[in-house]
Amino acid sequence: MTGGTADFSFGGSTTPALAAIIAGSPLVFTQFLVYDPRTTSIIAKSDSGIRTVKDLVGKSVAVNRSGLGEFLLVAALEKHGIDRSQVKFVYLNPPDAAPALASGKVDAWSMWSPGVDIARVEHNATDVFLEGRDLDFQIDFTSYLTRRRFAEDNPSLIRAFNAALKIEADWASANTKEAEHIAQAKAGYRDEVRDHLISLKRRYTLYSVTDQSFVTELQKATEWLVARKVLPEAVTVADHLARV
Repeated sequence: MTGGTADFSFGGSTTPALAAIIAGSPLVFTQFLVYDPRTTSIIAKSDSGIRTVKDLVGKSVAVNRSGLGEFLLVAALEKHGIDRSQVKFVYLNPPDAAPALASGKVDAWSMWSPGVDIARVEHNATDVFLEGRDLDFQIDFTSYLTRRRFAEDNPSLIRAFNAALKIEADWASANTKEAEHIAQAKAGYRDEVRDHLISLKRRYTLYSVTDQSFVTELQKATEWLVARKVLPEAVTVADHLARV
């Protein structure tokens, strides 16, 4: 999208989106989504001996740079009073992190669904720190973005797209089983993973860029990330919202 070959970015994390904005990409948010329960987790193989966050001291953890994986590890270490220098951050994208965990090249992995759910099944992994259970606040959100010029030129299209997303989110919230079967058919993971996701009965709530309360919460999250050097510098979220 930043290179001009796509017009929308669908359902990505707010943290790398903010990192791209800080780096100079002319992006604006068009809508946000929160799903519950939050399922991002730091996991380790069951035979690793890692059961708690304190067991990560001296270990290596795969995370995606300036993304949800990195932020969750930072938050977990902070909650348990562990300096981040005591844990080795290994920056890997998900396709590389999964085999690294499986082969033992890293000791743990901080990841979101469905990757974390697949790893639990395929690599006999267990939760060390689960976002929805162990973290009392939310720092990273699902977001939708486009380029600023595209938003200025196509406001009616963005409004129509936002409305379509709302219909889909409401349907998925009300039809958990059917929604998870559709997701499985596209992603190709095992039935055990699908059944676990069905059991969560996830709910999806969309927030407009005009929702001042939500924007305030995202700004607080951004400042938390900047203070902990997950994001390289400050950014004002309100300056990067589409006018819809």
